[in-house]
Amino acid sequence: MNKSENGQSIVLGDGRCLGYAEYGDPAGQPVFHFHGSAGSRLDHPADVGILREQAIRFIAVERPGHGLSDFQPKRRLVDWPKDVSQLADHLGLLIFFVEGWSAGGPHALACAWGLPDRVKAVALIASPVPMKRDEALNGLPLPNRALAASARWFPPLTYLMRWLTRRMVLRDAQQASQRVMASIPEADKAALYSPENLAVFIQSIQEGYRPGWRGVAQDDIIVNRDWGFDPASIQVPVDIWHGDADVNVPISAGHYLAETLPQARPFFLPGEGHFFVLKRWGEVLAALVSPR
Repeated sequence: MNKSENGQSIVLGDGRCLGYAEYGDPAGQPVFHFHGSAGSRLDHPADVGILREQAIRFIAVERPGHGLSDFQPKRRLVDWPKDVSQLADHLGLLIFFVEGWSAGGPHALACAWGLPDRVKAVALIASPVPMKRDEALNGLPLPNRALAASARWFPPLTYLMRWLTRRMVLRDAQQASQRVMASIPEADKAALYSPENLAVFIQSIQEGYRPGWRGVAQDDIIVNRDWGFDPASIQVPVDIWHGDADVNVPISAGHYLAETLPQARPFFLPGEGHFFVLKRWGEVLAALVSPR
């Protein structure tokens, strides 16, 4: 195990490093958090007091090619549960909760599918859905539609887009985010651009991009191609959190998940966008770990 000032890593069975960071109550209920696109282990509630108050051990895990986690060639979505299982073993955790925000959502579902005896419950926060549906691109703004389409049919363009984005983010992350997020709803701007939330978001994105752009682009490709499992087969309880003003992942994705997952519990939020969790961490986590 290797430690740094703001995180640590373990060496997996295949020799790769897996980065993570812990927040909150070390003796609390374990929740593995899977960051959104280009995020990192620095993705966590700005007010960590929420985690201590709710007795939650918040473990933010970095996917391959992000932060401290080594890139994994030819990675598939169904490979992710194997990494998480090894980290849980290392931490001495037999059972645990998982949550995924945005691109982390499919990875949380993959754990529910691949580790049904270990995952107690799942929270999906503004999660995308399988893109093989005919209507999957409906409602997406042009940049998101282009990214999703390139990820499915022309990955080199996805790598180019992420290479360009990385240059902007590492040069001036705040300016880059304001340019990319110009069309998000006012509720999102209020949540994202509060000083405490923006600082955490920028640090997380810059760390996610720090080792390169391949891991971020690979995430795009994995999420937008065949997942390798049927969400309808998942029997683990799943909370679905989605804002009806989300322009990054339209509310239709949340409705699809609510209709598809056998043990779904939807929380649809009027007027909220893609970043509502930044001000609702407490609600999401409290619901996740509550008795069912």
